Amino acid sequence: MRRNRTNPFRRLFSTLGLLLLVLVVGIGGLELVAGWAVKLIRDKRPAFAAQLSDADLAKLYNTEDVGRYRKILRESWRQFDTVYTPFVEYRTAPYQGTHFTVSDDGIRGNGAGRPDLGAEGAKVFVFGGSTTLGAGVADNETIPAYLEQALGTAGRGDAKVFNFGTVSYHSTQERIALERLLTAGIKPDVAVFVDGDADFYHCAMPDSSAWNERLSQITLARSRLPLWRDLAARSHVLQMIRHLSGDKSVLVREWGQFCDGDAEVDAVIRRLDTNRRMIDALADRLGFKVLFVQQPVPTYAYDNRKRPFPVKEEALGYHMNAARGYPRLAEMKAAGQLWDKGLLWLAELEPAEGNAYIDAVHYSPAFNKAIGERIATVLVEGGTLPAGNSR
Repeated sequence: MRRNRTNPFRRLFSTLGLLLLVLVVGIGGLELVAGWAVKLIRDKRPAFAAQLSDADLAKLYNTEDVGRYRKILRESWRQFDTVYTPFVEYRTAPYQGTHFTVSDDGIRGNGAGRPDLGAEGAKVFVFGGSTTLGAGVADNETIPAYLEQALGTAGRGDAKVFNFGTVSYHSTQERIALERLLTAGIKPDVAVFVDGDADFYHCAMPDSSAWNERLSQITLARSRLPLWRDLAARSHVLQMIRHLSGDKSVLVREWGQFCDGDAEVDAVIRRLDTNRRMIDALADRLGFKVLFVQQPVPTYAYDNRKRPFPVKEEALGYHMNAARGYPRLAEMKAAGQLWDKGLLWLAELEPAEGNAYIDAVHYSPAFNKAIGERIATVLVEGGTLPAGNSR
């Protein structure tokens, strides 16, 4: 009579296989849940004036047409929709909406048709961050749009203004964006750079963009790192553990860095000043004019008690760097230590009437208009624009 014996190795391998399957399924499930949580927090769309009543929006936008601005705000998150672009790393993705339009070249419209770089007339290129792009306002309410309107009123209807503003761009990216246009044979008659806030928002050296971490993670797969390090870098579970242990940089939605001491503040100022000098040298060699605008920020020379609603310091986040940087900028400017050729200092500017900011840092339509009109005055009265046919 034969005994029915179970092979011990077969039982061992079956047990190990089952344990491995449970482990793989369990880890996979945790990664899916953690990945969903990470994406939910990282990709949470900014809610400009979220949960505000009609009366609140009326105060922020100085308007009675609240319904229109609710529609505008529903499209405003599109400013964060970006695509990879060589050398500058990203630019605003093309989009055709009702109040927010961006061409295939990454140029936001001014409310009167698609931007056409081949159009006749004087060309004014405007570079900057989200305040230049026009966060939370319509196409025809941005700084470049009001600049074009003001030039038309001043008899320079032939001038075309192009809005190259891109969320979180600082002076280095703007310089490179201009260089890419120039090497492609696209040259402005005047290049305007609206800077200040975003440079201090990115308080890290050497230069990096808001996309830097994203691209670094992607390229880790192509580097010859040990497999365990590559997997650890990709693990959503480990990212959540780091976040829960206090590492807020893992899931923080903002794209900047806090300045660590006066040395870093001075380094940001040096970067901004150096970029201005290099841009001016380019303009001198290639035959176009430049205007550098030192933009207003709510953390310098502005009484935030004028806001319809108070904004706490923590809501300003990395924008608080400008509270340290702007006084230092003003001090160095007064001492003649900064490049001031073609510099329009608007750090103390406020709109003559109405509210200035629709959120923590972005300008209201009235403020955009005030800035655009000041730039237009300088371009016209200073003879910066080339001669053209007035309309």
